[in-house]
Amino acid sequence: PSSTYASNSGSKKSLTNMMPEMIRTGNKKVGVMLLGSGGVFTMVGMSLFFNKSLMRIGNLLFIAGIPMTIGPGRTAGYFLQPKKARATGCLMLGIFLVMVGWPVFGIALEIFGLLNLFGNLFPVLMVILKQMPIVGNLLNSNKNSGGKKSRTPKNTQYDNNNQGQDHYSRGDDDRYHDDRGDASRYY
Repeated sequence: PSSTYASNSGSKKSLTNMMPEMIRTGNKKVGVMLLGSGGVFTMVGMSLFFNKSLMRIGNLLFIAGIPMTIGPGRTAGYFLQPKKARATGCLMLGIFLVMVGWPVFGIALEIFGLLNLFGNLFPVLMVILKQMPIVGNLLNSNKNSGGKKSRTPKNTQYDNNNQGQDHYSRGDDDRYHDDRGDASRYY
C-alpha cells in the first residue's frame, strides 16, 4: 500500500509506473556517456592534484552511470551480492571520502573496490581487445616479447631420424653406460 497512491480518477498507480521509462529500465547510450564523463572528470581531477570538485562531479556521474547502463535491478543484484560485500563497501566508503573532502584516500579505496568488483572481467576484456582490428594487432604482435619462451615444443626427441625411438632405446644416453670395463666379471 505504501508504493501506491490514489489519484483523482480513483485508479491506483504504482510508483515504479510513475518513473520515466529511461530511469526504470536504463538507457545504455546515456549510461555510457555518464560513465565516460565520470571517468574523464575523475581523471582530470586526479591530474589537477586531486581537485575535490572535479572528483565529486566524477563520482556523481559514475553513480548515475552504472544503473543507467545496466539497469537498476542488475546494479543492485551485482553490487549487493554477499561475496562482493567487502568490495562494494570499499567502493562506497571511497566515494563517501571523496564527497567529504578526502580525495586521496577516497580514490585509493575506490580503486581497490573497483578492482575487487570487476577484477574477474579483465581476462574477458583482454580476449575482446585481442579480437579488435587495430588493438588486437598491437596486443598479438608482442606475444613472445619480454623474455618469455614459446610454448611450442621442439621436435628433438621424436624427429624423423629417430624412426619413432627415443634416445634411451638407441643407447645414446651416457647415464646408463657401463664404464667399469668388463661387466661380466662382477656376476
